[in-house]
Amino acid sequence: MATAMKAHNRSRNKQTLPRFQSPYGPRPLTHMGFEQARHLNPERLPTPSREKAVSVRLLEVSKDTLDQVQRLSDTIRRLTINGMKLKTVPETLVGCLVHLEKLDLGNNSLGDAGFPDSMKMLENLLELRLNDNHLTKIPTCLKRLKNLCRIDLSNNKLESLKGLEKLRRIQILVVDNNNLGAVFKDIGHMRRLEILRCSDNNIRDVTNDIRNLRLLNDLDISSNRVSVLPTDVFLLPQLEALNASHNQVTKVPTFTVKVQSRHLISEIDLSGNNLTKFPGHLLFMCKKLDLGSNRLKVLSWNIIKKLEWNTDQELVLEGNPLTYPPLDVCESGLRSIMQYFQESQAEAKVFQGIKILLLGSHKSGKTSFAHSLVDGQPRIAEEVFESSAGVDAYETSFDYDVEQGRPGRSLNLCIWDFCGHPFYLYPHYIFFELPSITVLTFNMAEYTTSKFEEMIGSWFDWMVAKTNKLVVILVGTHSDLISRNRIKEISTEVPKQLQDHLNQQRRMVQERIKVIEEKPNISPTLSEQLKSYMKLLQAKFTVQTDVIVTSSFKYTGFDTFRSAVETLAGEEKLFPNVMRVIPTFWVEVETYIEERGNNMPVPIMTYEQYTGEITSKFGMKHLIDDISRYLHDTGKIIWFSQIPTLKQYVFVRPLWLFDIFRQVFRHDISEKYGYHSEDSFKNVGISPVRFERLKQEVLTEGVVDRDFLKGALLYHLPNNFIASFNQVLHLLTEALEIGYPVSKGSTEKTYSLVCEPDEEGKVRISKLLIPWFRKSGEPSELREQWEGIANRRKVAVLFQFPRYMPPGMFELLCVRAHREKHKLNFLSHWGGGIHALHKVHSMRVLIMYCQSRAEGDGVVLRFEVRDDSSGEDQVPASTMWNTLLPLILDFEEIIKSYLGVWVERLVECPMCNEPSFMGEWLTPKDTQSLPTKPCEVCGQQVDTSLIVQPREKKRDDVLLMLRRRTGRRRGAAVTQDIDAISKMAPPNPRRVAIVMPELEIQEGLRGLLGSRDSVTSLASDN
Repeated sequence: MATAMKAHNRSRNKQTLPRFQSPYGPRPLTHMGFEQARHLNPERLPTPSREKAVSVRLLEVSKDTLDQVQRLSDTIRRLTINGMKLKTVPETLVGCLVHLEKLDLGNNSLGDAGFPDSMKMLENLLELRLNDNHLTKIPTCLKRLKNLCRIDLSNNKLESLKGLEKLRRIQILVVDNNNLGAVFKDIGHMRRLEILRCSDNNIRDVTNDIRNLRLLNDLDISSNRVSVLPTDVFLLPQLEALNASHNQVTKVPTFTVKVQSRHLISEIDLSGNNLTKFPGHLLFMCKKLDLGSNRLKVLSWNIIKKLEWNTDQELVLEGNPLTYPPLDVCESGLRSIMQYFQESQAEAKVFQGIKILLLGSHKSGKTSFAHSLVDGQPRIAEEVFESSAGVDAYETSFDYDVEQGRPGRSLNLCIWDFCGHPFYLYPHYIFFELPSITVLTFNMAEYTTSKFEEMIGSWFDWMVAKTNKLVVILVGTHSDLISRNRIKEISTEVPKQLQDHLNQQRRMVQERIKVIEEKPNISPTLSEQLKSYMKLLQAKFTVQTDVIVTSSFKYTGFDTFRSAVETLAGEEKLFPNVMRVIPTFWVEVETYIEERGNNMPVPIMTYEQYTGEITSKFGMKHLIDDISRYLHDTGKIIWFSQIPTLKQYVFVRPLWLFDIFRQVFRHDISEKYGYHSEDSFKNVGISPVRFERLKQEVLTEGVVDRDFLKGALLYHLPNNFIASFNQVLHLLTEALEIGYPVSKGSTEKTYSLVCEPDEEGKVRISKLLIPWFRKSGEPSELREQWEGIANRRKVAVLFQFPRYMPPGMFELLCVRAHREKHKLNFLSHWGGGIHALHKVHSMRVLIMYCQSRAEGDGVVLRFEVRDDSSGEDQVPASTMWNTLLPLILDFEEIIKSYLGVWVERLVECPMCNEPSFMGEWLTPKDTQSLPTKPCEVCGQQVDTSLIVQPREKKRDDVLLMLRRRTGRRRGAAVTQDIDAISKMAPPNPRRVAIVMPELEIQEGLRGLLGSRDSVTSLASDN
């Protein structure tokens, strides 16, 4: 009974209690927007409007409100539930709004558990606001929202952005005011990201993953704990605004701003950091640079002087302890600073600097070392930008006589950092020139005795082959990873190992000299060989005796390195021009050329054009060569005055040439070039399928299609692309000789090594075979073809490299052998050789290199010509030499550019196939006068026309000599001799087409060296 009474009372109370009244009346008020409406308007649900409701902002979330919103689910695209203190998202609400594109849930109290599974249904959602919601991790439901473009997660408690991996369409990401320690590793996949706001976090590192965000145009990483800004940040191609203020940045990495292709950033804000060195190079790439409230004391005139006077740039320097220029000048703006410098530096002297060539094995720490040296602070590989290919250039200086912040003398350094991957040993040879100091780096943490040759010895062989004068500093890196005792061991061992390595070649050469000197008679050929040996012994190597131990991580050893550079640069015998005062006139020319290069889309000038332009503007024609050498030696221009095919060109912006090489010669083509990441290939009309085929053609065959090359160079050439591309293609093929043209085959997927000229006699390059890329093996059918004519007449000559064959020599020879003057049809070309047919005569030509058959004799490059006629009549030896000699002389020309290479010339005996004869094509006179010559191996008499090029009318001379002996010998024997000579040395049908007047001039000099005594005296004099 009591229970029934209680129930009755509850029922009565329920009926009599007043209903809760909403402050907005019985029908809830919302803010709504209708189709084509501009603003949200107060409306009550249900709305009487007949228009489609597309935007709704809820002011409360009662059941009635949610029910009414559900009825509009077919039309609603934007929903705002902001500031409602929600702890969970109403499941009945989001479950039906499948067409929703924008959802604002900011300023609530959702927490990590406030998201129902129905959130996964919002697959059309483009924008989501979850700011101010006490989140500590990314909600799981976001993984399904793959169409999200904009997301706001600011003012939460996030410690990681893991969970956004599948969101690849994000364009705007806001994560300000969280507890994030790392960001960029978790968002590197967001290739479409344009705006990133992550201020007020605990971010310490900006990792190299940021280089993937190529569309980023607004980056805010202010008020964090960042100490290092990688170069990748500044080189983002679309960046418009960078705010890195109020961090702990101590120095901005030094990098070269490519004026021609630079992207101007509207504003870079580095205020409120700990900068001590003026990052003036940023002025070349931004309109406003804010460096306020740092620790700057001195600005650099070398940077300021390069700015344009009519600039509208802004430089903010307030709050710095500046001493030079004075603070009042600096606070007056950039133009006042420029004017002050121009007035104060009017009579300042300019001193000639020096070029530093930085070498070392791949990942030896060169880039970290270069950046640490230039920046004057620790740099490690993960913190710096690595081009990973080609040559990078940097500029820095050692300042002296600094008075009140104002520098006096300066030793300017132009640093060329060579990528250490073995792939670049050939293309980098062209840039390895004197006068310069070479810095050879090696990783001390990985060094062992067995790795000496790989890490140090092979690099010295590479350098010595190019030049017989070296100035080298040995630098050990990564010293922070090994103990002091190990450092001492390595520092003691390496110089000894190096001395033994260099002495080994010296001993080998001395043994060769001794063999020649012991001969009773020394021929002109042996005299020439002896002279080349003496030159090898006269090579001058200046190597810093102690290994300079460095650590880029701890920034140790750099003071010692500076002292070593200063000591070597001050040696007048080594560098007579370093630190000399440069005339004002020369400095004006330097400034003019730098401006000219920056304004030229393709910064190449012929030497005639270059000299004419300078002399017409400045006069002093008699000084133009000296000025050009000064500019070349200091890295301002590149002028290959010692290379015949290149000396007619002047590259007035060296970085451009480095960029062209970097795009063409890459060890990482497979990873570097992709169709989606490189839209340049799409812009030149290459389809995805064709791109993959052309890329594989490069990787497997070494053949580069014209269109593929266009795509690779597109962003490095100006708007008038076709004309510029043709100019660069001509440079690559004719001057740099990187490859030869091949033609398309019967199908799109094949090609022919023969490229016929058109009606005008010109060869259009549709495909380019680059021998350095060609790594295919020897054709299987070659051996059978070659052995099939084994018994035919042949001439075979060898170039033997006992110590080291410089990379690229064979590849350059292949390019020259393909030229029309040699009249060869290439049948096959593989990584180590070429096989060709002569276009006129029935001959086959084989050029290949391999290890010498004699142990310890290095590498042999072999030239062989064989008769390939079908009948008994064979191609005369003289005709073979007419084909062979121009090829040999082309290779001799290549050898001339390698001053320190050790090469020996030999000829194979046609009887025993042993290289038993000296190669006498440069000094053929004595042997040409002989009918035969004995082989030192097999003892047989060999017709001299098979071991040296026949002299004109040699056959007639020999026949005349035999006839004169008729009176002393019986007729039958004479007839046999005449028949034998007639068969072995037929008449020469035509003269050799190559004229070498310099050889004729030297012939008289060689005659003076014919005796042993004269050669010995020459050696003693030297």
